[in-house]
Amino acid sequence: MTRVVQGLAWLVVAGLVVEFYLAGAALFGVTPSFEPHRALGSLLGAAILLLLIVTLIARPGRQLVGMVGLLTVLMIVQMALPSLRAAVPAVAALHVVNAAVLIGLASTIAREARRMPATSAPAEPLAVAASRS
Repeated sequence: MTRVVQGLAWLVVAGLVVEFYLAGAALFGVTPSFEPHRALGSLLGAAILLLLIVTLIARPGRQLVGMVGLLTVLMIVQMALPSLRAAVPAVAALHVVNAAVLIGLASTIAREARRMPATSAPAEPLAVAASRS
């Protein structure tokens, strides 16, 4: 299960890099609109939610679960920021900064997942552990 967490995290990193390219491509006229950027962003949102679910099932430890939870929250913020363009453009402009944070955090998650044991053993119930002492 830990390799699935790592693989999904690297997939998210790769998708985020492509997102940067698609945004630049739309901005500089390589593509006619931001639609490919939006579509991939939606897919990445689903991939990050899947990463959260798989991470919770794998139970790798609080630190990694916390990082994936933060990644999920930042992705939700990422998807909301463009809608603030008309009302608060200075805040909407944080979309690019948040994207850079997302890439860094997803990369860290992928590296940390590599350090997890290949198979996570289920935690022993406290009563069983105490009776062995």
